Amino acid sequence: MRNILTQILILISTISFGQELTSIKISVPNKTDEVYIVGNQESLGNWEPNKIKLKKISEYEREISLDLSFPAEYKFTRGNWESEAIIDNLSGQPNFILNEKPKELQYYKIQGWSDQIDNFSTFSDFSILNINSNILNQKRKIYVSLPENYNENIKYPVVYVTDANILNIYEIVVQTIRQQSNFSNFPQCIVVGIFINIRERNNELDIQFGENGKNFKDYIFKEIIPFINSNYSTSEFRAIYGHSNGAEYNHYLMFDKENPFDAFINISENLIDLENGQLENITRKYNTFLDDTKKPIKYFIASAKYDDPNRYPSGIEIEKIISNNRNEYVDFKHKIYKSWHVDLIGYSVLDAFQFIFSDYQDYEPFESQLIQSDFNYSQIKKEFITKNERYIQPYIENENSTAVIGEIALNNKNPKVLAQYLENEDTENEIFNNYQRAYLFYEINDLNTALSYLEKIVNENDQNSLEQILNSNGELFIEVYEKLNKLDSAIKNLDILQKKNPDVKNEIKKIKNKIK
Repeated sequence: MRNILTQILILISTISFGQELTSIKISVPNKTDEVYIVGNQESLGNWEPNKIKLKKISEYEREISLDLSFPAEYKFTRGNWESEAIIDNLSGQPNFILNEKPKELQYYKIQGWSDQIDNFSTFSDFSILNINSNILNQKRKIYVSLPENYNENIKYPVVYVTDANILNIYEIVVQTIRQQSNFSNFPQCIVVGIFINIRERNNELDIQFGENGKNFKDYIFKEIIPFINSNYSTSEFRAIYGHSNGAEYNHYLMFDKENPFDAFINISENLIDLENGQLENITRKYNTFLDDTKKPIKYFIASAKYDDPNRYPSGIEIEKIISNNRNEYVDFKHKIYKSWHVDLIGYSVLDAFQFIFSDYQDYEPFESQLIQSDFNYSQIKKEFITKNERYIQPYIENENSTAVIGEIALNNKNPKVLAQYLENEDTENEIFNNYQRAYLFYEINDLNTALSYLEKIVNENDQNSLEQILNSNGELFIEVYEKLNKLDSAIKNLDILQKKNPDVKNEIKKIKNKIK
């Protein structure tokens, strides 16, 4: 009996281990989400959306292992077709297809559900909202991505993105800004995606700027921007990012007398008038804009050498127009890439935002003004902060910024500059202790100031600085006194330190012996 049972168990084990199961794991946006897989075969429910349920393995993870035949096609739902999972596309999510047994676990991140996007719902790291548009006479979706540590007491710049229904365009903007702001290279931003129904795209992003295009402009100017300003803490700085038709449409927004944007990023610009042999029409519009505008504007165009035939020449023509009619208020940059229409987005996105935020944390005034004899460090710093607060208020300085300014002050090799830097940036000796200050002034050959800080170490019995003297075997200490021909004073001060700190008297004696 036992032998028969053992054989049965072995047989079951062999069958079980012989099956080549495909494991699928997903993450969900909500703890309560129950997830079903649905697809083109019995093990996938034969397209019935509530038959095959995934197992809950943690609060935000679900998993299933299936015996599939290939090719396998499938989707995920919450049990009905109204609740399809949003993973890559907001609408019209294509089937996932496995043509053969995968070598590893299949993982998917569900961003949201199709039946919940009409509400304020989390979609990855941004939210999908519906707003009522009286101008367009319909409900419209927008996306809103907030800084990771969003604070209502901070006023953030806002970047608007057209064609945000194409998630890779919106997400590359969001992630580029987020990554760079984590390094403090850019200010933290609110990023707003303007959803456009693909079937209405040519009507709304109207490159002829007819009635439809003007209505969509009013929707952006009079409904989306006021909505964002009313519901979030925003600064006065706004930028808009557009690709392809969105890029061409953007320059009409820039021409508008009520233009609310401070920066335009136009990726793969096109001039329909150039295409139609009527370049003078758009040239006239550009020149009117350049003659009239007194609003500071950053204007970035990216062109691809292998783009559609009219797009690359359009960028060149715009550059010519602006070069021939310079306006001190329009800061323009055109950059050409060895790419084509779509991959131009990835190539250019970092360059584009580096350009429009080029005045953020711009240290040039420190370099140019600190060499002047009548410089005033606190005034330069005030101007620096004011410039940054054009983007974000309040501007909160970070350690990197302080370090960069410190390097500029040190490289200047002017004792007055260094003294003012320390007076303004380190009033409590939190960055540089007395020993480090002595070293800084020694490095720029201001020995008397270096000596004054060494004397402070003795008078205050500064323990942190004393430790650095001991660790360096007194090299700086001896060097300063020796160059000033005051070695007698050095021995005297070492005696004082020895009396105040008997526990390190042997180390101090070694330094004194180096002098003798």
